[in-house]
Amino acid sequence: MKVACLFDGAGLARLGLEQAGHDVTGFELDPVKHHLGKHVGSGNTVLADATTVNLSGFDAVWASPPCQVRSVARTQGAPVSAYAKDYLQWCLGIPCEVLWVENIMSQKPEENTWGIKWNAAQFTSLPLQNRNRVIGGRYRLPKTFRIWRRRFQDICMCITATEWKGCPTDRRRAARSYGRKLTVQECSYHQGFEIPGGWFKALDGYTEAAWRRQLYEAIGNGVPCYMSKAFGEAYKV
Repeated sequence: MKVACLFDGAGLARLGLEQAGHDVTGFELDPVKHHLGKHVGSGNTVLADATTVNLSGFDAVWASPPCQVRSVARTQGAPVSAYAKDYLQWCLGIPCEVLWVENIMSQKPEENTWGIKWNAAQFTSLPLQNRNRVIGGRYRLPKTFRIWRRRFQDICMCITATEWKGCPTDRRRAARSYGRKLTVQECSYHQGFEIPGGWFKALDGYTEAAWRRQLYEAIGNGVPCYMSKAFGEAYKV
């Protein structure tokens, strides 16, 4: 299928869909994440506002709108990014025959009824991380290795966008599973992703530490590649 990947970020969901055999174009507004995405997979990503893309030429849409508004992990006030609003319902209204809309799972069960609950640990024979998400829209069910559970024991906690902080006592971060701060390579491993060499050359204006934080955030905000690949493979002929 020809797939549009909206809110492409650094391209992890797009990579999984490409690995499933689809022709995927990403659309991302953040210039840094777009730069990183050009090194991922086909590199077919466009610097553009995802909410303005003409989708008439696509067979399917994957949308991963920012989740800051809905996230219980947000502790520093209202979001200030270009996508500071909640785009979940806008994404669910996209008129495409095949539609995947991925976002965080709320702690309140009544707020998760817009889609199906999935855990990243379901999608690999050897579970890599506990990462709960809801995926709504219209799609064929993917193949999984185990039924959904919110928490699988003895598996790494969810890789977050704030792993750069470390803090092994914070229950929200994978650092708790390791007892220390993870490296960016360890974060990418749990996301099923090998960091391209081009990622390690900082853009002008970034210190080494500031650029490494960008890498942590790009990986932690991404969709595990093996997860989007499983959804894409449901459409293999």
